[in-house]
Amino acid sequence: MKNQKEFLIELIKNLDGMSKTKAYELTHRIETLLYYASNPLSIENLKTIISSKLITEDEIDPFYFSILPNGNFCEFKGRNSWLHIYKENKKLLHNCYLFDTYYYKTKYAPLELLKLTKKNVLESVKDTDKENDIHEFLSQYRLKKREHGTNKLQLLNI
Repeated sequence: MKNQKEFLIELIKNLDGMSKTKAYELTHRIETLLYYASNPLSIENLKTIISSKLITEDEIDPFYFSILPNGNFCEFKGRNSWLHIYKENKKLLHNCYLFDTYYYKTKYAPLELLKLTKKNVLESVKDTDKENDIHEFLSQYRLKKREHGTNKLQLLNI
């Protein structure tokens, strides 16, 4: 591509005045759209994908799949409109597990897979509309509190 710098400047003019969180969310949606698009790109095909149910407003990671830097896979465990939770698949001696390690992605940082800790969650939702809800939840429950019967993490109910 000729004049890549000029093209990039024209493209990012659309982001002027937008918060970084919204810009990350938009670029993630574009990345998801490109995953489903056929090559070469056509505006009709892109409009069809956008109007279909493939990409929804509350979708953080449409692939429900992640690999950690250590090579372990993460199994998708649940989601809500702003949070996806994954559990690391660890295999130790004879496939027995000593403890579970959970990770998460938020719509505020959809490309980051972070360890599910109180500190990380509080940092992720700082200055967002979920900050007060998370503080209230953590004042009443442990982060990994589960519902009786369904075994679903209660954090997903926020």
